[in-house]
Amino acid sequence: MPLDLVYEERRTKLLHGSLPEFISQVGEGGYSGLHQPGGELLCVLGSLIGAPETEIVRITSFEDLSSWQSSSEQYELSELVETETVRLLRPVAERPLKVTLDEHRRDYYGYRRFHIDAADLSELVHDSENGVWPRIELQDARILGLFAEIGRPSPLEVVLVTGYHSPSHWEATRVGAGQPDDMPDEVWETGQRLRIRRAEISQTQWVHLMRNIPFGPRPH
Repeated sequence: MPLDLVYEERRTKLLHGSLPEFISQVGEGGYSGLHQPGGELLCVLGSLIGAPETEIVRITSFEDLSSWQSSSEQYELSELVETETVRLLRPVAERPLKVTLDEHRRDYYGYRRFHIDAADLSELVHDSENGVWPRIELQDARILGLFAEIGRPSPLEVVLVTGYHSPSHWEATRVGAGQPDDMPDEVWETGQRLRIRRAEISQTQWVHLMRNIPFGPRPH
């Protein structure tokens, strides 16, 4: 797990009416600033439920802070953008992988934010890796990554990005849908217990359902 990497989360508000052109440019790999020098793009996510469709989240990894700073100096803002904000995240769990496999990618993503006491971070990671994640990955969801915001005082914000095949698939993995017939009792019960504990140490948490925007290769 690449715990030494730095991840940039870039939030973009597109100009009204520019989403189709944005998606086209991203799909071709030619969107300005999409593939940043020294960076590896992890995902491009568009709002589906919970925010305007013109709000976009991009997450890009860098080898270290120096690499990110150098890349930022060369960044060119697209003419399609109304506003953009950036913050830095650090990976805190076994995901994201150094290289995300194609079979781990999904068409939709749950972008979940937790506010916790910084002292509870290791427990949140444990509850996720050993309880919640095994349960939902048996249902064919895939964890893209778990991150903590760099430089934020307590309460610490932690971001979890989880992939699903569809909104109905996301609904099927929620606890209220009940235990699937083919899920072992031990996995379900452990998942339930650690999910409850994770909720107990969370001061607040909420989820935003987003859709994956496929991105093209880095221009030669």
